[in-house]
Amino acid sequence: MQTFSGVSVVNALPSWYGSSMAIDLKVEVKVEETRECKKFNNALIDTILDFFYTNYNIPCLDVKVESQIPEKSGLKSSSAVSTALIGEIAKKYDIKIDPPKYSAILSLKAGVSYTGAFDDASSSYYGGVVFTYNKEFKILEIQHPPEVSVVLLPRGNRKININLFAMRKYRLIFEEIFNISRKDVITGMRLNGILVAHILGYDTKEIEDALKRGALASGISGNGPSVFAITKIGDEGPIVDAWSKYGNVIVTRVVDYVSRD
Repeated sequence: MQTFSGVSVVNALPSWYGSSMAIDLKVEVKVEETRECKKFNNALIDTILDFFYTNYNIPCLDVKVESQIPEKSGLKSSSAVSTALIGEIAKKYDIKIDPPKYSAILSLKAGVSYTGAFDDASSSYYGGVVFTYNKEFKILEIQHPPEVSVVLLPRGNRKININLFAMRKYRLIFEEIFNISRKDVITGMRLNGILVAHILGYDTKEIEDALKRGALASGISGNGPSVFAITKIGDEGPIVDAWSKYGNVIVTRVVDYVSRD
């Protein structure tokens, strides 16, 4: 099964209300039956497989993952892999299950997420811009994304420590950003991306460069370290030029909502 990367609209850590927008970096997961069950040295994949072995008595599986998303980057790699794996197993063995919900539940069980990242899992699976209340695994709304380009400075292997207490002190502000985002996705992304960068202590020079050069929004995605910028289609050039000195730059597009029925 194929799923997608994403960039944050609203970080869910402070208030449990989160939003993510799917972008066109892909993950493809395939499974094949094997004689012997093995561990993959990946807490999330092992937890998912153990869940299906225990609850649905499926045979041992080998898992092949092809991903365009760097790990621990803030670009929803874990959610993309987990929803693709759950969806692929469910399809192969005709199991009626909600992949985004179980991605969130099993991410919490595996200890790889603070909230379960239900917003990220839902946008990865369905596309579009998804608004969720992660505490109850509830999708509040799925919107079609704006017609924009997404410029990325993708960085993996997050080094910064996430201070959950510090983030949750800003609960009311992020709830307000969430409400703004449901009416104006771009403004919400801009406010969220800048505020998260400041709270977590990231250098904001790349964000400032992008905004000076015409970005509609720019900031940290997820908990970082990747940086994104949103531009009108065709206006990517000045930001690509400015960011090239910081590292490899990717220009991609948004992914619209796709029914999985």
